[in-house]
Amino acid sequence: RRLKMKMKLDAIVARAVRSGGNAACVMKYAGVSAAAARAFFPPVLKNSQSLPPMHRGLVIKSRPSLFPKPPMLPRATPGLARSAMHAPLSSSIKHEGVGCDDAVAGTQAKGYYDMSNETLMLFCATGDFAARKERLLREIMSVDQVSWDTAHDTLGQIDQDNNKNMWIFTLPYYSGIAVSVGAAFISIPLVFDLDTALWFNERFVTAEVADAKDLETWLEVGSWTWSWSEPVLGTVSFVLLALQFGRNQMVNLGARPYTASVKSWRAKRLCKAYPMYHPLILAEFADSDDYKSGKLLRETQAGYHAGHAKPWA
Repeated sequence: RRLKMKMKLDAIVARAVRSGGNAACVMKYAGVSAAAARAFFPPVLKNSQSLPPMHRGLVIKSRPSLFPKPPMLPRATPGLARSAMHAPLSSSIKHEGVGCDDAVAGTQAKGYYDMSNETLMLFCATGDFAARKERLLREIMSVDQVSWDTAHDTLGQIDQDNNKNMWIFTLPYYSGIAVSVGAAFISIPLVFDLDTALWFNERFVTAEVADAKDLETWLEVGSWTWSWSEPVLGTVSFVLLALQFGRNQMVNLGARPYTASVKSWRAKRLCKAYPMYHPLILAEFADSDDYKSGKLLRETQAGYHAGHAKPWA
């Protein structure tokens, strides 16, 4: 019977410790009297009424709280609120121990080059190009045994090789920009300008022109041109919607659309060109790099990396 009661109280003590309880909580959930608990476990009920317990088998030792009680604030009254509203901005109250220490402020990181390797890895995981560039710089320093400034020359050459002949793969992007912007601006006069609509109708549509009284305003012109503009605009909108839906299904299946495929191919090409460096570091750099060839090399030659004038430095 004594063994069963010990096991029961020990389990309740563990539950009370997890819930932040005390000796009173132990007796409440144990279902035994205080006299019986004191008879079996005298240390349990001594000096453990206020502080959270720390379980040590059959003995509970008290420890101070990690979160001290906040100071009592004065009760808000209408007079206190009015005085706070009209109080000056500069206060004579001094906050002891509040603020940054001068030593801490002097040692803060000024850029990615001041970060530790662990912190740099966290930024690289988010796809930060500047962090991945700095990581590749440190890889070059480690492998080639060169300084940070000298490693920028190799980094510029890697960036130039990474974007070699990329203008061919970016032609669809530039073509899409030109076609979409041009179509956006051309569609406005084709629908609402009478002279442009008449010219386009004469050469491409050959539809019956509306009466002159129905073409007096630009809204009436749009109502006439919409009869043969609506099928084209509606079809183009549906084609774009269907292509977007198809692309989303490709992503759901794990297939790589055009941009992801190009970046993957470029990363593999860069790893083959520089096998002396870690392929993961090169692949991350190639994935987040843009398509502007020679940008980092020009910035290195201009001396931006020495004075840290650029945000990527």
